[in-house]
Amino acid sequence: MVLKPSAALVRAAAVVGLSGLAAVLLRRPELLILAAPFAAWCGLALARRPERLVGKDAAPEQRLSGRRLQAEQQTALTVTAPSPELITSIHLPRPARTELHPRLGAVVGLGQAVIRLKPYRWGRHVFAIDAVAMTDTWGVWTANWDAPTLQITVAPQIQPLGGDEAIPHPIGMVGQHQSRTRGEGTTLAEIRPFIAGDRLKRVNWRVTSRVGSLHTNATLAERDTEVMIITDTLADLAAPVHGRDDVHAGSASSLDQTVGAALAVSDHYLSLGDRVGIFDIGYVIGHVRPGSGGRQRTMITERLANASVDRQSRGVFRRVGRIRSGSLVIFCSPLLERDALDELLQLHHRGATVLVVDTMPSELGDLSGKLLGPRYWAEAWALRRLERSVEIDRLAELGIPVVPWRGSGSLSTVIRSLAARPATLSGRR
Repeated sequence: MVLKPSAALVRAAAVVGLSGLAAVLLRRPELLILAAPFAAWCGLALARRPERLVGKDAAPEQRLSGRRLQAEQQTALTVTAPSPELITSIHLPRPARTELHPRLGAVVGLGQAVIRLKPYRWGRHVFAIDAVAMTDTWGVWTANWDAPTLQITVAPQIQPLGGDEAIPHPIGMVGQHQSRTRGEGTTLAEIRPFIAGDRLKRVNWRVTSRVGSLHTNATLAERDTEVMIITDTLADLAAPVHGRDDVHAGSASSLDQTVGAALAVSDHYLSLGDRVGIFDIGYVIGHVRPGSGGRQRTMITERLANASVDRQSRGVFRRVGRIRSGSLVIFCSPLLERDALDELLQLHHRGATVLVVDTMPSELGDLSGKLLGPRYWAEAWALRRLERSVEIDRLAELGIPVVPWRGSGSLSTVIRSLAARPATLSGRR
């Protein structure tokens, strides 16, 4: 950072120089008397020049009070001048879905300037201060500084589902859910009559002696339970917003709702001890291998927080591949892409219990006149919703429930109903 003379000091020096030159050429010494105050002011300005701020190493200090946040948490950006006597002014262009204080992102302070940021959008935010200017208290020396870019990561807020909803037809002993699959294990399922092929060590001699015929203990198999969350990030849909009034969470896009649902479901089942994984068919978020415990919760949160705020899909559809029969699949999607619908049906035919979370924003297709956008925008989306409703009805006929995401309470009832359904024969005994 290099201090330079301000425009006022340059004008004063020009007045002194021109007055002295005119006094010599025109032989008018009274001009020197008129220029004397300007000369005195220039002399004082030179005497007050902060010599230790002339070098390039004398740069301001820029710091953030927090670089890892959750959505709607606040962090403070502080720029401190090399000298406490410098008036510091900064301007930060407001990033999308971020609230600033002061609102316009411009602030002036003596020695330092502070701007507070409250991001509402999850992901990795990269921003830079547009301009940093410093001036001494007399306004005779100024300096401009090119601030480096800063980065913060914002994790989406977790919306707890509440309750202890069981996995529909669990297939293992991990977590708080018992398997419904008969096999080798330690958990007693029932006591039944002995049949050919049963192991003698399983014979229940107490019941056998009481009823007079051989009875054996049937146990539940010990296999891993899996909850697979599929996220459809092939498109990011949102109601158009005029101007820059896009701060608050009311304008959440389909990708916002997809991530919110995925995080709520994963946190819920991880708290019960189950194995949870994430597969992203659009690869905006990325994949997380199935796992359990606090480490898995941290991995999922970090993966979501480090996703780019730009939310650009790579445009390549990725198929889920193999999945264990009987697993619970939470498919978070706006249900607009044909590839996503085909993959959903494939998962159902492989024996997985599938629950679809509809993450299409409710504002799209709203004919109440509140939706902003081009002419006939609301009508076009209303027609698209009618076409989509046909697909949703077909999924319901196949036994695949579709629940619109309206917060954590929208999944509890459906998960309970799934758990109450009898297990199918595919992959379950």
